[in-house]
Amino acid sequence: MFSRLFRKCTEETHHLSSSHTLQQTLEVLEEKENVLQKKISIEVERAKEFTRAKNKQAALQCLKRKKFYEGQMEHLGNFQLRIHDQLPQKLPTHCGQVQRVKDSVKKTYTKSSQLELEPSGNYSGALVPYK
Repeated sequence: MFSRLFRKCTEETHHLSSSHTLQQTLEVLEEKENVLQKKISIEVERAKEFTRAKNKQAALQCLKRKKFYEGQMEHLGNFQLRIHDQLPQKLPTHCGQVQRVKDSVKKTYTKSSQLELEPSGNYSGALVPYK
């Protein structure tokens, strides 16, 4: 009973194993995407051959399969984006990286801000009283 209460926390090992699992899943998805790209190129070549042989029906079937594979690639791309969002982000450790992150945040903030600063530091926009 006391061993359950006073045992060491295993969140770090769980975090590392989930990160490792996500990396493996990402690699598998990239391999599947490569296979689908090869299948798409094969279907395009087959469609060209059938078009040369005046076989429209077979060529259309190849193009339909190509479109299906492209849809599958889009799904794989969405899955990869989700996995990238779930992966823990590494914090910048170098001073230059920190400065670049700071500058990019500052740029996005100033773009989204509606008030512009004058060189003197005063607001250039006139304040309108609340009615």
